[in-house]
Amino acid sequence: MVMRLFETGMAAIREGKKNEGARFIRIALKADELPPSVAAVAYLWLAEATDDVVQKRAYYNDALSIDPANPDARERLVGLLSSGLPSSQAAAQPLQPQASVVAGAPQPFAQPGVRSAPGEQIVRVIGGPNGPGTAFFVSTDGLLATTRYVTGGLERVTLELRSGRQVLGQVVRAWPDYDLTFLYTDERVAELLPITPFSRVPDEAPLISVSAAGEQQRGKQRPTKRAMESHWVPTDFVKVPDAGGDPIFDERNALIGMMTKNNSRASGYLYGVHISAIHRCVELYFSEMTAGERRLYCPGCGVVSRATGMGYFYCEVCGTVAPLARNVGRYPQGDPFPEPTRIRCIHCEAQAGFYGGNCLRCGRKQD
Repeated sequence: MVMRLFETGMAAIREGKKNEGARFIRIALKADELPPSVAAVAYLWLAEATDDVVQKRAYYNDALSIDPANPDARERLVGLLSSGLPSSQAAAQPLQPQASVVAGAPQPFAQPGVRSAPGEQIVRVIGGPNGPGTAFFVSTDGLLATTRYVTGGLERVTLELRSGRQVLGQVVRAWPDYDLTFLYTDERVAELLPITPFSRVPDEAPLISVSAAGEQQRGKQRPTKRAMESHWVPTDFVKVPDAGGDPIFDERNALIGMMTKNNSRASGYLYGVHISAIHRCVELYFSEMTAGERRLYCPGCGVVSRATGMGYFYCEVCGTVAPLARNVGRYPQGDPFPEPTRIRCIHCEAQAGFYGGNCLRCGRKQD
């Protein structure tokens, strides 16, 4: 059944029905029954079904994560990074040589016919609760990544571009578990920083972190026996020059992740977040925003809330008051997504739960 869904998806994409084909392939992948080599091919077909460069890169990385020996995934990813082309034709282009390191700073790959100032993808974040930080573009149309520590629970920050010009950055999504925040600005870049084709950073691999102010730190990946989530990159850095968000590069100038201020309690060494995890979050964010539902950012937990987008006063995930409802008179509302198996509050009908007999939404006792 799963293989049939996969084959149906491939056939649809061949016929030009990309959205329909991608839907069948996603269903097949979600079942988690495809052999690794076949699942990797499925991700390559998903990449063929989209013209978005960020999504393509994410699919190629997913294919390599499942089947590191897949030559097509590696070749297409390197081809996409080298050419910088925004279409599915990127994988078919000849590979371009990598740019060299100029004055010790990682430089982006050059896109033919487009002038792009080195480092324009890295910006300074001003006005955060923990001092200035760094962010970098993860989409050419204005999406940037930084850390949750840099933005805290703010909804807006100031971004200082390489030229010194300052623009507004809107906080649009956050993953506190990853210490990751996405910002949006009307500014655009011609190309993104080239990313590593590998889903794992080798032990003792050289690392370079670069802040928006141009400060560089050199170190290496720190081998550890501690069990941790795969998205964390252990480093031997013990400090960063700002509040975090600095991109981390390998010795070939490929972006491998982002520095955070999360550290080991035993040693004080800092951790980075791998770029493959960041790109998975980029894909998730885009899918959330194109789902046909109105959603609003919740500064409490970082999700884009469906409930507050529908006019409810509270986030359905954490219960925080929606920004638009803070200064209005609020009244009891029913739960926007009721579950028949959960107990409702007799006063506001919410299913947020109870503590000491009090509703966690409205605070009233269940008399």
